[in-house]
Amino acid sequence: MAQKENITAFVLRAVNYADRDVIVTLLSRDRGVISAIAKNARSSKRFSGGIQPFRKVDALIEPRSNKDIHLFLEMQVLAHYPKLEADYDKITIGSYGTELLRELSKGEPSSELLFDLLESFYQQLDAIGDDSLANETILHHFELLLLKRFGALPSLHECHRCGKPHEQMEKLQCKRTGEGLLCESCRRPGEAVGVIEAGTLATLQYYLEPRGGFPEALGQAESRQQARRVVNNSFKIILQKDLKSRSMLETVLV
Repeated sequence: MAQKENITAFVLRAVNYADRDVIVTLLSRDRGVISAIAKNARSSKRFSGGIQPFRKVDALIEPRSNKDIHLFLEMQVLAHYPKLEADYDKITIGSYGTELLRELSKGEPSSELLFDLLESFYQQLDAIGDDSLANETILHHFELLLLKRFGALPSLHECHRCGKPHEQMEKLQCKRTGEGLLCESCRRPGEAVGVIEAGTLATLQYYLEPRGGFPEALGQAESRQQARRVVNNSFKIILQKDLKSRSMLETVLV
């Protein structure tokens, strides 16, 4: 019999299975993303109020080496985020961020940084008030940090080939394949690029390092929308698909 072990984890997804069971996807600090089945969870007090996203838990699992799904035996909630869970927009943003991390981290053996990023994401959404721009900034900051973690962050300050600073570029343009800024001198014949507005670039730079007050461009809907397209394009290149929660997310972004 496999030895039972306690893990600290976030619940990324919970799906009802059969009559009483729940299949749970967990982001463990030490094990990465794992799947586990909680037997009789829908009628057992061992899991009361806990098997749902936005929960940090101490989970007792029994690993099964010959199967992909472990046994989820019991749990204790360590943290939850009541202000996040009480606001529709925050739930939508948080759900998208959770799905995004879950899809990106499949098969990832190293999870400490991802665990910390997700925890900070939830904490920030829970702490901020009813501020649409602040919520959107938290989301895009999280997204850009995920891109950085997976080595896919577009170059936002200089040409990704020669390092020419964006301030010295006559025209701001980005590679459509996700590498980021590309100066005219480095552009090769036939390379697909898109012109990016100065306000959009300033918005993306702020999303990456949100320090001080909001830049003026953040108040412009066109800058935010183009910035969203740049970020979303980077994830579509990696994932080769749109996430299920993406269309719902677009309804709450300003």
